[in-house]
Amino acid sequence: MRCRPRLSRLWSCLVLAAALLAPPAAAAEGVELLRAELEAIFSDPRLREGQWGVEIVSLDRGETVYGKNAHKLQVPASNVKILTAAAALLRLGPDYRFRTDLSTDGPVRNGRLEGNLIVAGSGDPSSSSRIPPGDPFHPFRLWAAKLRELGIRAIGGDIVSGGAPLPAPAHGSGWAWDDLKMGYAAGVSALQFNENMVAIRVSPGPAVGSPPSVAVDPYFGYPAVFTEMVTAPRAARPRMEIADGDAGDAITVRGTIPLGGAPLERTASVKRPVRYYLSALRYALGREAIDVSLCAVREGGVPSRTLWTHHSPPLSELLPPILKQSLNLPSETLLRALGMEIGGEASAARGVEIVEDTLEAAGIPKKDFAYVDGSGLSRMNLASPRTLVRVLGCMHAHPRFPIFYDALAVAGVDGTLETRLRGTPAANNVRAKTGTLSGVSALSGYVRSADGEMFAFSMIAGNFLAPVKTAEEVQDRALLRVASFRRGPGPGAGAQPEKRRDR
Repeated sequence: MRCRPRLSRLWSCLVLAAALLAPPAAAAEGVELLRAELEAIFSDPRLREGQWGVEIVSLDRGETVYGKNAHKLQVPASNVKILTAAAALLRLGPDYRFRTDLSTDGPVRNGRLEGNLIVAGSGDPSSSSRIPPGDPFHPFRLWAAKLRELGIRAIGGDIVSGGAPLPAPAHGSGWAWDDLKMGYAAGVSALQFNENMVAIRVSPGPAVGSPPSVAVDPYFGYPAVFTEMVTAPRAARPRMEIADGDAGDAITVRGTIPLGGAPLERTASVKRPVRYYLSALRYALGREAIDVSLCAVREGGVPSRTLWTHHSPPLSELLPPILKQSLNLPSETLLRALGMEIGGEASAARGVEIVEDTLEAAGIPKKDFAYVDGSGLSRMNLASPRTLVRVLGCMHAHPRFPIFYDALAVAGVDGTLETRLRGTPAANNVRAKTGTLSGVSALSGYVRSADGEMFAFSMIAGNFLAPVKTAEEVQDRALLRVASFRRGPGPGAGAQPEKRRDR
């Protein structure tokens, strides 16, 4: 990965001519005014107890137009996914696919597989309701058709996991223990279904004291979900939590829901993700007219005669849902894929080394950041706005930039930026990655000025007590100002060489 100058010799000549013909003070005055207005924006008194780290750089000119604590380390939250995605795109390539091998240890007789159906995976994260086509059962439906093509209408053995499990730990370094029960903190596994989580929706019962109704998605009998919630008076405070420390595979929810109130929703991580995957496969095959009535699900099979290999969508198609929706488990899986494919071991630790080496090769020393997980859920991650902007700049200079750029959330259009900056010059303009933890709000990406000049930016608010919406409002005001900035004739005006990259 190398960062190359973006201005061709012809473009440089045009820059020089514009500089000679235009009043030299005009552009400088415009930038100074922009800096003054941005300084006022980032001095919002509502966040005075916290700390802003900001850097905004013109990629067309190589000019820093604003900085505030740009070199200081911050907790970047999900902006860490920028580092993970960049390394994955550069080292694995846009065509990389996860593979899942299906095999058996028995013959087929009279339409019946007289043996086990063995599934060996590499962590494919695409069987998710949040990754196109949006049906976590989609691969299993395809597999049922494959079995029928092979003349198999029934399975006489079990449905078994094969191959080696991914090396421990399944969770990221420094993850809070009380996060681990939540869906957003599900651990990785060699076989992954629906991001190793279930969604639980609780609606109030018909009377005070009555049990509420519970809906689980996806639902196929595993894991069992129990509720200890109760319907409370209308004035009661709604509360729903996933219980800690329950034995076994079951998930328990506790709390109160007001009579006549809106449903409450949470996601919970499953405790045995491989069993969850195999149970979902058994359910889907049964629904597709494959007789699995005698099948148990279990772990630890030995792959034998290969039936077929399933490949996930390519990385170029996985990155948009991962970055736009800030998906944690797929990001952690990419980290382990880097370790497996580049470093020879599918561990988080090896993946971290690969990401660090990739960034160092791009001119970003390891001493300038701390990267400990793939998703940004850990508060042990540290990065400065300057480091994030440098990564964005290097991706901007790389031939794979269009894939990276298109994978980011678009302000006012989709992903975690869908509701922000609508109806402004920044809408359908800003492409960025959000990041939120308690006391942290990060936003890093790209924005074009009114002249078409491309800027990379990183804005991280940390250690604040105000609502996160306050930090987001400041970020949006700053982006709106940059999107409205016009410096007149000069490099960046029109920015035609870059506009061809927008799709």
